[in-house]
Amino acid sequence: MTMNWNLRYAPHLGYRPPFEPLFRASVGSDDPVAHIRFAREAGFAGVLYAAARGRPADEQARVGQALEREGLEAGCLLYTTFDKLRSTMWSVDEAAAREQIASEIRAAIETARRVGAKRLAVLGGADPQRPLAQQHAAFAQNLRFAADLAARAGMVLCLETLSRTSVPDMLLQHIDDAHALVKAVDHPAVRLVFDTSHVQIMDGELLVRLEQVWDAVEIVQLADHPGRLEPGSGEIDFEGILRLLHGKGYQGLVELEHGWAQPGLAAEQQGIETLARLDRAASEGSQAARAATS
Repeated sequence: MTMNWNLRYAPHLGYRPPFEPLFRASVGSDDPVAHIRFAREAGFAGVLYAAARGRPADEQARVGQALEREGLEAGCLLYTTFDKLRSTMWSVDEAAAREQIASEIRAAIETARRVGAKRLAVLGGADPQRPLAQQHAAFAQNLRFAADLAARAGMVLCLETLSRTSVPDMLLQHIDDAHALVKAVDHPAVRLVFDTSHVQIMDGELLVRLEQVWDAVEIVQLADHPGRLEPGSGEIDFEGILRLLHGKGYQGLVELEHGWAQPGLAAEQQGIETLARLDRAASEGSQAARAATS
């Protein structure tokens, strides 16, 4: 099923335990290379291999080779393994913490090079016993240090907010705080992930929020609310989100970081059809808006 897309979508190979690929039923296996081939055949622009750091090096290399062969872009990788995402090292302004951060960033760069990725998602845990403002200040200092390492490797660090209901005690829960941190760090290698589900839960008014932080957005991730499920399953106005992206001329990946309300082949096929309808309607709406103002 090859679709003609107006934006550059990227399905995932598993973004949280148990790391099941988005189109598992359609592909019929968990083999990442088969999923990359399926993504190309469906007309997608890339593939999200978020959990690459926790995968064997030979699989990372296979994924990178397959992406290059199929002409697809690698999505954003988590800078560390899943079990370390809540580490508080980013919240401490100390040399020992920066040594840990440097080790993780260097390992992430090696993984990203195997995969062919250019963006690393950075998340950090907060210490509930210390003032959050103090921890954000330390985060900024550590990000300046890490951004220099990333930039020398041609990488971008992407800050992502997480809802407190999904993962409690994280440094960044509100998109405004993440945007303020990007501004404070003031480094071209530090930008934002705008995740529709997390932002909807914590801040609401997605279109307003996206406009407010647009200058720093590197990657957009789609998941509906409630349940972090496919677009159309919940309350989010995805046509409005996609129309804004289209109107802005957004050329980055739109990562499909969600699960299915009713997993299986029918849901996956319907999911592609729904996304195609939303994508088409958003493009037409954006074009009509431009014509009305010209």
